[in-house]
Amino acid sequence: MIESALERIQALAEWVGDATAAGLARELSEQIPRGELNLLVLGQFKRGKSSLVNALLGDDVMPTGALPLTGVTTTIRYGDEGRIEVSLGSSPQKRLIAVDELPNYVTEKCNPANRLGVERVEILWPSERIRGFALFDTPGIGSTYAHNTAAAHAALPRADVAVLVVGPEPPIGAEELQYARDVISSSERLFVVLNKSDIAGEALPEILSFTRDALRNVLGPDNEVDVVPLSVTRAREAQRDGRRDSAFESFVESLRRLADHQGDAVREQSTRRRAVAIVERLDALAAMRVAALELPREERERRKAMMEGALQLIADRARALELVVDDDVNRLSQEMEAEFGRWYDRDVPLLRAMAAELSEESSSERRTERLESAIAARASAWRQAAVEDATAQLNAHAAKYGRLLGEIETSALQTGCEILRIDAGSLIARNIEFSPAKLDLATSVMPTTGLEIVVTAALQALPGPLRKPLLKRRYDDVLARELDALRGRLRYGVARDLEPWRKSVRAKIVSSIESIRHAILAGFTSAGEPSDPEAPELERARGLRRELHDLRSTLATREETNALAP
Repeated sequence: MIESALERIQALAEWVGDATAAGLARELSEQIPRGELNLLVLGQFKRGKSSLVNALLGDDVMPTGALPLTGVTTTIRYGDEGRIEVSLGSSPQKRLIAVDELPNYVTEKCNPANRLGVERVEILWPSERIRGFALFDTPGIGSTYAHNTAAAHAALPRADVAVLVVGPEPPIGAEELQYARDVISSSERLFVVLNKSDIAGEALPEILSFTRDALRNVLGPDNEVDVVPLSVTRAREAQRDGRRDSAFESFVESLRRLADHQGDAVREQSTRRRAVAIVERLDALAAMRVAALELPREERERRKAMMEGALQLIADRARALELVVDDDVNRLSQEMEAEFGRWYDRDVPLLRAMAAELSEESSSERRTERLESAIAARASAWRQAAVEDATAQLNAHAAKYGRLLGEIETSALQTGCEILRIDAGSLIARNIEFSPAKLDLATSVMPTTGLEIVVTAALQALPGPLRKPLLKRRYDDVLARELDALRGRLRYGVARDLEPWRKSVRAKIVSSIESIRHAILAGFTSAGEPSDPEAPELERARGLRRELHDLRSTLATREETNALAP
């Protein structure tokens, strides 16, 4: 039933012209067949989220350390054998990696700002504790890495069940409390783990009481959650020694009871809740159509003029965002150009030292081989560094654009409701996803030209005392020239690869805003022909609202029950 409702929601969204709602319905439909509970492990940086995941896996899989580590959301599912797959935006194929390679892809140290363009990391692991769950290890909020906080918030719509990890030093703070409110509004069940409870000593009861009271004040009495004191480090030590940590195993049993006895109900309710949010968004558009078409003609034209003026301001915000994209890309090009210059200045002296060695080399073939190898090595190093640096910045920019575009789109919907004096309901800004940057910056290896061979051969015939300084000068010139040519090729590669990405981002901004603009103005202009040519547009809009209300009632049937009581 839910599947058919989502199909209908997607069809209605496409008819209304709301591309974002259609995409959300499609994504939700794709999640249903797995039959898993999405369990998100969330919290502030360095609270021990990845350590908790390792304890659930019974093995040291996720990287842990003293600094903010996790930079990419990682999905873990049950599997008969351990397996880790990485999907990169630059490659259509998944890459199978070993556990000790995982930090290269998911940590902030090895993959800052996701400069490698990791789209997803999927882990299969033989731990009965996670059977029936899709476990998500997310980046922490509140660190110096703003993109990590953005990624953590972006993961929330996936949550069926959430585990919020807090700690005693310091106790739960304002940002964590606000995050808890966001988490509980995005999930069906919330577990709060007070990790590192072993270091609290005699203050533990007081810290537990403080944490519970703070959560109760923010979440309200209807969202009472228990706070479970744990030491994940102690639990892992017990696992390594073949022992059981009773507090941790009790927490695991709570998760298992939820999955085994209430999993279907939780998953269904979560799907219904998210589907209802899409319906409410579409209903706001449908309500605008009805309100506009019910107005007298003169008033409708007046409101239409107001709407067009307001939407023009919205479009101006979108165009300003397009200019931000242009500025970011131009600034990145300039920064890369300056970086190439620094690399040139750094490497020319190094290669001049090699030129002196080449002039001492008696074999012309060996000189040519070493010369080409040196240039090829610099080309590879420069290209790799350039791709990593540029991709990191572009992916961070894309996250920013997605957040800003979602806010602009939601602002358009809210403005439309205000002008037509209808309730905007609980419209929530949704981040718009942009494709990750895919840079190539391909460079060619320095060729040995015929002229080079002739000149080298001519110099080879000279006596040694004359030949060596001439050869050194010659190789100084060749190496400097080839480095300069490499800088030019990379400069061209940056311009060539950034331009399609810039255009695609701008096109996404334009299409998103035009889509929502068209959907809002449809009530004034009778855009979108009804299936029955004889049916009045007003009746069509009323029928759309009735269908959306029926869908909401159907989806809310189980949502309002108490089936999920602990």
